[in-house]
Amino acid sequence: MGDRDRALEARGRLRDIDVDQLEGDDVRKSHREAVRAVERLIEQLSGDTDREEHNEQPRSKPDSWEDEETWEEALESAHEKAGIGRSKGTITTKTIDEREYYYLQWRDGDAVKSQYIGPVNPA
Repeated sequence: MGDRDRALEARGRLRDIDVDQLEGDDVRKSHREAVRAVERLIEQLSGDTDREEHNEQPRSKPDSWEDEETWEEALESAHEKAGIGRSKGTITTKTIDEREYYYLQWRDGDAVKSQYIGPVNPA
């Protein structure tokens, strides 16, 4: 088993943790940070050097979202559904029927793909 495979296994084990059962915000935050760190490691071990697809902007909670944890979960879910690492993609907004939504957008060859994250102004 190579290092990348070990990192993929570590990510899987981290995702197996029932975050809802963890006690304390610090523990849940540490879990999110660990998942992000392992995903960065996987990308680095994969030799991913295409800087165009890497988001250099901070991905902190938008002001319109009250809860940091809910934002992080929505962002993580979008990355999982898209099948891309946490450091890939750019967060963008789209207006549909006069409502704004956050989307994760990235390049896949010549195509630009996107994955829904959530509304700009959650209810």
